[in-house]
Amino acid sequence: MDFSTSVYDSTQHNSFYPAESTANALTSSELAGFVSQLLTTLELQELGGVYFQQINMLLPVIGFSLSDFDSRWVYGNAKVSSTLIDLPLKGASTINGEQAHVYYYISSPLSLSQREALFQLHDLFGKQVKHALSFMRVQQMATRDTLTGLGNRAGFEQSMTRQLGWAQRHDEPFALLVIDLDNFKYVNDNFGHGEGDKVLVHVASHFSKVLRDEDEAFRYGGDEFCCLLDCQTQLQLACAAQRIQSSINSSSYLAGLAVSTSLGGAIYRDGDTISSIFDRADNALYRVKNSGKNSYQAA
Repeated sequence: MDFSTSVYDSTQHNSFYPAESTANALTSSELAGFVSQLLTTLELQELGGVYFQQINMLLPVIGFSLSDFDSRWVYGNAKVSSTLIDLPLKGASTINGEQAHVYYYISSPLSLSQREALFQLHDLFGKQVKHALSFMRVQQMATRDTLTGLGNRAGFEQSMTRQLGWAQRHDEPFALLVIDLDNFKYVNDNFGHGEGDKVLVHVASHFSKVLRDEDEAFRYGGDEFCCLLDCQTQLQLACAAQRIQSSINSSSYLAGLAVSTSLGGAIYRDGDTISSIFDRADNALYRVKNSGKNSYQAA
């Protein structure tokens, strides 16, 4: 995505728009169809795709971005447009608590009526975004592990479904790491489950330190974790695995309990399902467990 194009704040650059309208305002049937399409989903990523399809048919918008929520959520062609229009989403914030914006890439200057239509459609989209964000918060409560703060198994399956859909539509691979704690049973048996819980929380904190914003970590169950990573090659995946393992091995607390990690990885392949990519990574993990632990292998 290229944000080096000219940026126009539409509330400040009125002179950019042609003085006279060269296109008709939206009809009531067009607006009704637009709203009807927006109401088909509360998934924010999918909502962005539906919105772009609609606005692309109604206005000369050839690219659209919700990168304030996720850097991958870019629709259409956001590279060749000569002008970027940046509009705030009222009442919507980024994960950092800052004002969220929508970025529109247009292929030609907008007429006055087109400008008004863009504002109108943007406002309608913003209302549905608020519903989508509320839905997302409810989902996060149901898909979050209460002990570690990471996603739980349901959250993993939900994120994996999204990743698979994105990979299939855009031909962009991703990676899965399956991680098991070595000697965790020893901790529970000898120091109690309270100490075991501390170990899980401590390990989760290391994921938060070493993973990038576009990566996700989950407590899959017990002492098993999963990471969905923005990696396209085996080398990138190996580097990510090494970062995680080095961070955990550097912990004097975990070393004192003889806790280390075994990791298995897999890169998305065309035609993969949740089960197929997970099974490859899990099989690689068990090869590590059977060959001495505290190492990494890829499928």
